[in-house]
Amino acid sequence: MDDVVVVGGGIIGAATAYFLSKEGRKVRVIERDPAYKKASFPLSLGGFRRQFFQKENINLGKFALEFISDISNTLKTKNNPNPTASMVPNGYLLLFGPEHAEEQYEALKNHKACDAGTKNIPASKLKEIFSWINPVGLETATYTDSKIEGWIDPHMFHNALKNKAIELGAKFEKGNVEKLSDIKAKTIVSAAGCWTKELLDDIPVVPQKHTVFRVKCQKH
Repeated sequence: MDDVVVVGGGIIGAATAYFLSKEGRKVRVIERDPAYKKASFPLSLGGFRRQFFQKENINLGKFALEFISDISNTLKTKNNPNPTASMVPNGYLLLFGPEHAEEQYEALKNHKACDAGTKNIPASKLKEIFSWINPVGLETATYTDSKIEGWIDPHMFHNALKNKAIELGAKFEKGNVEKLSDIKAKTIVSAAGCWTKELLDDIPVVPQKHTVFRVKCQKH
């Protein structure tokens, strides 16, 4: 019987393998597509932020910055003595219309309680800071400008996590798990992300298409 089996070797699976291997657990990661063509992390923008509603997510965002900032030490291996995630701490700007403003005002209470370091301004003052934004139809905005939010290269981060986990003893293998009951292990971790419902029918998680627009501002 295995000690720990992780189903899914994407960013969550690799991180799980790293942290558990670091604690001395024997981890086996099963990934059906080692090329990660359908994984979520290669399709993401690699963002790290703390502008969330729940305190747990805000604190996870704060931890993410600390962890990413130190991976040159924590994730270095013999084959890669100077890993990087190519961090770009440009900050995040979230805009809210009247229909979502009240929810954001509640979220800001948790931002303050968690010392998130975010700034909030009414839409009427947006142009004073972001001259290229049209504030029509907006009520409020929350942003950071102190290098505490931004984005990374998800491929580089995943590679660093996976390689370090392997060096710590984790095993990554190709395989297709159709149901968790087929696995014999003391601990089973589902890291299938948006494909979780294929393994656990009672978990209401399904793939959802997101669209990203990249724009270039003439002035920062």
